[in-house]
Amino acid sequence: MPNESTTEPANENGIDEHHRSMVWTQVFWGRDVMERIIRTLGNKEQLLTHFYGRYVMRAAMAGVICTLMYIFAYEVKAELGPEVNPALGGLATATAFSFALSLIYFTNSELLTSNFMYFTVGIYYRKVSLRTTALVLSACLLGNLLGILGVAALVSSSDMVSAALIENIMHTVELKTTGSGAWVIFVRAVFANYFINISVITAMQVKESLAKIVVLSLSVIVFAFMGYEHVIANTALFVLALFYEAQRVDLLHTAKNFAVSLAGNYVGGGLVVGLFYAYLNDDGTRRSSRASSSI
Repeated sequence: MPNESTTEPANENGIDEHHRSMVWTQVFWGRDVMERIIRTLGNKEQLLTHFYGRYVMRAAMAGVICTLMYIFAYEVKAELGPEVNPALGGLATATAFSFALSLIYFTNSELLTSNFMYFTVGIYYRKVSLRTTALVLSACLLGNLLGILGVAALVSSSDMVSAALIENIMHTVELKTTGSGAWVIFVRAVFANYFINISVITAMQVKESLAKIVVLSLSVIVFAFMGYEHVIANTALFVLALFYEAQRVDLLHTAKNFAVSLAGNYVGGGLVVGLFYAYLNDDGTRRSSRASSSI
């Protein structure tokens, strides 16, 4: 009498049910996060297709938040004065700015640098096309810039900021442009968006709002205190500097910082975080469905 096999039947992808259970629960811990990212991508694509103006407005709000929080942070730095220990002053400034990401996260505003992570995940799983990715990222960048320009124009037309604040902004802009080489900017940009997106990944796994705020804020404190390069945050500073003392802004070096920060932010958020966790959480069961589900 032949021996009867006790092996559980494999599914169409060659993975038995016991292995599937082990994979999802013990190895691919981020499956739910990846699923949420993919669902969000569908919402972004539909919003862009049917309500382009509203999508740009959501992105503009992120630019508004970023610029206003930078003004607040630099006002804190100006009020502390030069007599305060530079490390404590820098930490206070970074902490003041740290709530920007939480505000963007909870208002569902669209920030270019977090979309780098989202759309890289979508491309990996073939849930979104390169064309759609380019359209969404372009619209997001446009909105971010419009929000920054609007706030900068309003602030510069009023008498609401101090001379010390303006000087602090100009000093930072000079350090980031003429005072930094391309490779240094690139590495700092990689680290900046790594911290932004690793905090977003973490925040997606906790339920309590206060815990989310703490996680998101800590990442911003790190990148702001360390002087890492975030393309949208930097743009807010550059635009403010152009409105106040344009003659002190080197446009060539400013363009260098923008382009290199953009590339570094994509590597840090899109590849180091997005692609990394997309690969780690792919158990192979989606490979046959990815090709047929591209947008």
